[in-house]
Amino acid sequence: MSETSAGDIQDLRQRVTWLARTANLSPGKTASGRWLRDMSALGHAEVDWDRGRWAIAPATATLLPAGDGTVVLTGRRPLDLIDQLEAECALFVAEPGVTDEARLPTPATVYLQTESLAELDQALSANEVRYVGCAARGIAQRLQRVELGEPAGQPAWGTPVEHLVVGGARGIDFARGLPDGDGLCRFLVNGRQLYRYRVGGDWHRTEHAPGIWWALAERHERMVRWRSERQVHGEDIGTLFVDQGAPLPPLQARALVLCSGLPTQFGNTARTAIYRNIPRSVADLVARSVRQVVSVID
Repeated sequence: MSETSAGDIQDLRQRVTWLARTANLSPGKTASGRWLRDMSALGHAEVDWDRGRWAIAPATATLLPAGDGTVVLTGRRPLDLIDQLEAECALFVAEPGVTDEARLPTPATVYLQTESLAELDQALSANEVRYVGCAARGIAQRLQRVELGEPAGQPAWGTPVEHLVVGGARGIDFARGLPDGDGLCRFLVNGRQLYRYRVGGDWHRTEHAPGIWWALAERHERMVRWRSERQVHGEDIGTLFVDQGAPLPPLQARALVLCSGLPTQFGNTARTAIYRNIPRSVADLVARSVRQVVSVID
């Protein structure tokens, strides 16, 4: 991806699946899509699902919150970049641990540590890597609150429709048919899943993640929890938990993932997405953007 710079999503997914099989992995049909979403959250790639295109992000280094001068590399990673940086900086490479067999491993996380950000910036610039400060905080501060889209027509007569169901044995899932009242619906058009939200007699355009979070807020469901683990310079730092079935929009996921540089982890027992090293202020901003209030747990 770093050498190609951009391309077609379907072609990339086929290549990712083929490479996984050469490593004795057996990815399911959705594994390459999940992997690409992980790559987006890590800041390595920008993904336009509507147009079916991807592009590698520029090579950048972002400061981790409460990380004592530790930065993580994101974006374009030419073959010799790590060797060049290792000759000039204190560098640590963390291989991802995969606990969910349905997910493909992402590239190793590369950390750099320095006592002088000015010197680090100089070394990075010499290798065409841009230092951008703390991207996690910057993204979180600019997040827009999810909203429903413009008015749209209802699904065509005879189109198979599913509606969002919250609670019960399946948690958050879709069931056949239209909802009894207001709610999120999805249906296929030319092989592509479209999402519409019904409010009274009106229909609105939406997308998968924003539509789900809007529906959860309408039901007063609280899906975001945060646990404090330490204080750094008077700021509470902890772990954020999001119930599975409620996928975060791309920028919200990126704000959380870039607090640690590690891909989203998943707890299969509690069925939660887990994000580490999250300042309380970032947790609040992300939660507010998806119409939630953080529940603080012990």
